[in-house]
Amino acid sequence: MTLAGARPSYRRRHWVVNRRLQFRFVGLLLACYVVLVIVTLAGMYGALWLTLYTFNLLQDPAYVSLFTTAGLILALELLLLAPPIICMGIWLTHKVAGPMVRICAVLERMARGHLGTRITLRKGDALIEVAEAINHLADSLQKP
Repeated sequence: MTLAGARPSYRRRHWVVNRRLQFRFVGLLLACYVVLVIVTLAGMYGALWLTLYTFNLLQDPAYVSLFTTAGLILALELLLLAPPIICMGIWLTHKVAGPMVRICAVLERMARGHLGTRITLRKGDALIEVAEAINHLADSLQKP
């Protein structure tokens, strides 16, 4: 129950509300991350093998295994960062996709003649200015 003048709170029920937008953004984010990982690993392995070659350490199995282990640990660390990047991408796009879904629903109701409908967004959501402009438009359409 809300008090008069208080804004109703909206709880997130689903984090993925616009699959096309959100998955495209996360895919682009992951593609950039994969390119960064490949460039980083290639540069690191090149530097490691160049160091081994320069100091003529290629015949010493201890140095070779040490450098190989360091490279594998770095590769594992980079792979472990992928899930947080996916979660961050979903969270960031939800700040835009959630308000878009709500704005579209309110606009559809207004198109059916319910001009008293208003858009209420959560604190921190994107597109708050657009929602306020639509609410202002609805107010001006309701005035005689």
